[in-house]
Amino acid sequence: MQTIVSIAGIRAGADDLVSAALLAEGWEEALVNFTRAAAARDAVLMRNGPHRMVSAVTTPEAAAGVADYAAGRTPPNSRYLRIKVHDPAFRIDHDDYSDDELARDPFYQEFLRPHGVFWHANTILAPGPDEYIELSLKRRVDLGPYQPADKIALNSVLPELHAAARIAKGVLDAEARGMAWLLGRRGDPIIELDHRGRVLPGQTAGEGNPACPVRILRQRLVASDRAAQLMVDRAVAGAIVQPARLGLAALTGADGRRYLLQVHPVPGRARDVFSSAAALALLIERDRVPGMLRIALPGLRSAYGLTEQEANVAVLLAEGLDINAIAARLGIRLNTARSYLKDALQKTGTTRQAELVALLARI
Repeated sequence: MQTIVSIAGIRAGADDLVSAALLAEGWEEALVNFTRAAAARDAVLMRNGPHRMVSAVTTPEAAAGVADYAAGRTPPNSRYLRIKVHDPAFRIDHDDYSDDELARDPFYQEFLRPHGVFWHANTILAPGPDEYIELSLKRRVDLGPYQPADKIALNSVLPELHAAARIAKGVLDAEARGMAWLLGRRGDPIIELDHRGRVLPGQTAGEGNPACPVRILRQRLVASDRAAQLMVDRAVAGAIVQPARLGLAALTGADGRRYLLQVHPVPGRARDVFSSAAALALLIERDRVPGMLRIALPGLRSAYGLTEQEANVAVLLAEGLDINAIAARLGIRLNTARSYLKDALQKTGTTRQAELVALLARI
């Protein structure tokens, strides 16, 4: 049976993807809606290199197959060699394969078919010289291949799909910049990390300061003291895994000064796909007294109903202090500081410290 894609349905599905891009959340649900409108079973939104998938967000039924593929437990994907990645329009299987070639292709026959899918409609949402963002729709075997009429319907929403990719990148980058600006008000170095914990290009750490306890070497944060490297790696890993958490590492410079490396996760789904910062590393000299952020505390209190101490805890957290340092700064007990932080999270509708910092960045 051949299913014709409805233009009205696919437009509604494309609107859902644009909404996910604006909110930086809800990608899985939006992909499910778009997949149904496209008469497909699976969808994969992915960042690809020349011959491999770098990262992906998938619909639920596609997750297991994509995990196998990412782990190398599948035949080589012939599509990387055959498909013209710079073609802006949707391409279907018979644009690049004959029926005989499909019948003999190990990727289709030994991987896709056992997973219950076979037919494709793919498009490039954001081209690039080394990596690109692709949307792949996969249809069940029994529904038959996508037809020219289906391509027409899918291509009718290409402007919306390309806009969603641009919006997603812009929103995610803006969120990271806002957090970096807010944390940077302490005057400490801010280092942006990607979803693998690698330092994004164009960043520096410790240049001109031989006593700095960390350096950047081959896109990695490296501790000057080799014995501290495990702590640095754990701090980075904690901020980029799911569920992400604030990563901490206590470091000492060559001159004996004490530092705290804080690695803050940046909220927002699909950061790996859109190559946006997934975490921000902040190096704090522990014995230096930071200046308070110039945030209108009365406005913050009135907007969310925070008490003065709840607002103080939130701002000091945004400055990069940990909860122990916040308690010491405010002259209160540690449990009291934790209680104020808990109340601030609840009143601002955030669930993690990184979300609260991001909220303050937007303010």
